[in-house]
Amino acid sequence: AALARDLGRAAQARLRIALNADSLDTWAIPALARTDFLYDIAIEDESVSDRRLRDGDVTAAITSRAQPVQGCDAVPLGVMRYIATCSPAFRDRHFADGLTEDALTKAPMLDYSGKDVLQRRWLADLNGRPLSPPTHHLPSTHGFVEAARCGLGWGLNPLPLVAALLESGELVAMAPDRPRDVPLYWQVRSITAPAIRPLTRALRRAAGEALLPMP
Repeated sequence: AALARDLGRAAQARLRIALNADSLDTWAIPALARTDFLYDIAIEDESVSDRRLRDGDVTAAITSRAQPVQGCDAVPLGVMRYIATCSPAFRDRHFADGLTEDALTKAPMLDYSGKDVLQRRWLADLNGRPLSPPTHHLPSTHGFVEAARCGLGWGLNPLPLVAALLESGELVAMAPDRPRDVPLYWQVRSITAPAIRPLTRALRRAAGEALLPMP
């Protein structure tokens, strides 16, 4: 594409990248819109998206892994904060006696996909051991929020998506003092990094406005 531009011909480079759904639905799209690339976006959980880089399936990915994949550069973006949320009626029905192990084992939980480990890690940290509650599989970021609001189950939601609902009381924070912070990195193949630098700059700018700073 760069050669075509140098020759005076119109051309857009197509990039295949892996983004986690929460970033895509909260802050990443405005960054993509600031560039002139064409995108083929693979939706992948940030905890496993580095596998797509290893397999050569994508040119770059948002991942929670700080260690660069071989042949890649890792750029820190920021921290996405998640809050365990549910509706007030769901809380009254399932957690009247608090977040006991018995209650958390029985209350329906929302799970984005089989690769989503966010809720289970939060449960393990909260209780000191893994739990296996009944689970709804719901691969939709906004669906997660709506399902929690309607009382279908509880789940961890990105703070930017639920802040207004928490303020209005439509959702409640199950453990306000126990957020789950997920650091995010932009990993890009070193050989391609100079050519897609405009995208990297746009993502860093958008992440700086939307995410918490790295610790």
